[in-house]
Amino acid sequence: MGFFDWLLGSGGEVCPGNERLAGAVERVIDATDPRLRLLGNARERLCPAVTRALDYADRVAASLPPCIETSPQNWAQSPVLRAFFVRPPDVAEALAGSRDLHDFLASTAGTGLARVCCVVAATRSEQTVLGAALEGEILRHDVEQKTVSFRHFRLFGFAATEDALRRRIADIVLEGLVIAALREVAVRQQQGERLVFSQRLLAGRLQLLEQSRAGLDALECDTYHGRDIDRLRGQLDANAAELHALESAGKGLEATLAGIIRTLDDAESVIHAEPLAFYLDAMNILVPPDRPGAAEVPLLEFSTATPGSSRRVAFLAAVPRDAVAERKMDLSAGMRML
Repeated sequence: MGFFDWLLGSGGEVCPGNERLAGAVERVIDATDPRLRLLGNARERLCPAVTRALDYADRVAASLPPCIETSPQNWAQSPVLRAFFVRPPDVAEALAGSRDLHDFLASTAGTGLARVCCVVAATRSEQTVLGAALEGEILRHDVEQKTVSFRHFRLFGFAATEDALRRRIADIVLEGLVIAALREVAVRQQQGERLVFSQRLLAGRLQLLEQSRAGLDALECDTYHGRDIDRLRGQLDANAAELHALESAGKGLEATLAGIIRTLDDAESVIHAEPLAFYLDAMNILVPPDRPGAAEVPLLEFSTATPGSSRRVAFLAAVPRDAVAERKMDLSAGMRML
């Protein structure tokens, strides 16, 4: 059972008349810190933020273009597949190489399905090259052109139908928001612990320097200037001010609840997704929409606030089971494991 399979299950006694919302509020508490129930109004305070997060997740799922049949046979008919994959065999290779797809097809949910709907995500790259182009009646060979390519493919969010896939995408967006909330809570706790430790360290060092200043300062190059220890006192004051500001924002469960609400309210910044459409020619060169041979490539571009993450693009795919080649067993690797 997936995270949001139970997150969107039956709910508690809040948000009457909206089972999905009530269940989400209860399960968000379970997923972040069950002790939040000790705050009498935690559910009521979470309800508006969870409502906004659910609405945003649904909008993201609905903004994706319809499913594209993703198979080598459909490569020539689909501008999206031609943009993502250089040749039809590259489509087959991407499908065959997806461990997640194979695992789903082998699971109870995937057994017997003639086709599987999923999300295909990739990293988009643009490169400026010199090429030939007509300018009026003159053919120039030094015209700057932008080519588009895609790499780092990942298939996920498997479902039996497109409608079920869109519901799963909404679940994934919500899952990311909860994970981001947990990350914010953890970072805040670590920051508080660091500031408390630094305060003790600075205060202890200041006390020692005030008692035996010349002896300790002499061990550090260029730090002893007569009886001047204002720099250390300034560091201590700045650390104390930062610690006071952090504590003023709330402590304990109140701070945790506020961080969760803040993350859910800021859903669009935490997981930013928007439709993206551009036009490519047969060589994957960006061209104006009125250029002969230009083909529209509609996608969804998204990014997350996770440190180190990059922007990705995605489309919905309907994958026929017979387009997925069986994984070949690596006998040599198996022998090495014996």
